Amino acid sequence: MTQIQSVLALVAASWILGAVFDIYNTVTGSSRWLRWLRPALDIAFWVAAAGLVCFVMFTTDDGRLRIYTFLLLAAGYLLYRVWFHVRVVRSAFRVVRAIRAVFLGVSRLVYRVVVWPVLAVLGLAARLLHAVYRVLCWVEDGLFVLLSFWLKVIGFLFRGWAAPSRSMRKKIDDRMEGFWTLASNWIRRVSNRT
Repeated sequence: MTQIQSVLALVAASWILGAVFDIYNTVTGSSRWLRWLRPALDIAFWVAAAGLVCFVMFTTDDGRLRIYTFLLLAAGYLLYRVWFHVRVVRSAFRVVRAIRAVFLGVSRLVYRVVVWPVLAVLGLAARLLHAVYRVLCWVEDGLFVLLSFWLKVIGFLFRGWAAPSRSMRKKIDDRMEGFWTLASNWIRRVSNRT
């Protein structure tokens, strides 16, 4: 290759490196998730930059690395800073803002279409289950009040008709206690399943 092509290739490589660095710096600086990856990304950037410079040197100047190579890279970078730096950074910020706006729009859409309805259904189901539980507790309390009332009525009638002996009363009390123990155990088993 001719010397002019070599010079133009080195200047173009320095412009590319400057633009990539500005874009990379803008994107990683504006994202809090990428900030903790910055050291690894810095290493990757400089390895890629060295690879690009070596590739340009091997294709344009047979791999000879001279002082004028670094001077041309520096001059190309300075020209990039003067002519294109502000435009590239502004464009990168616009792209970052556009991507952020798209991301926020999509996340709001997903929230409104998927997450909010699911949360609303779960909240409604929780309220419904709570209401059913309260009604069942009320029914249970009512049943126990009625059962207690009827047991007192039956006991009153039983006492009034005949005076049972102590052994008969003991048998009835034992059976009633056994009945309540069975009922209590059954209620515990049913409540432990749910």
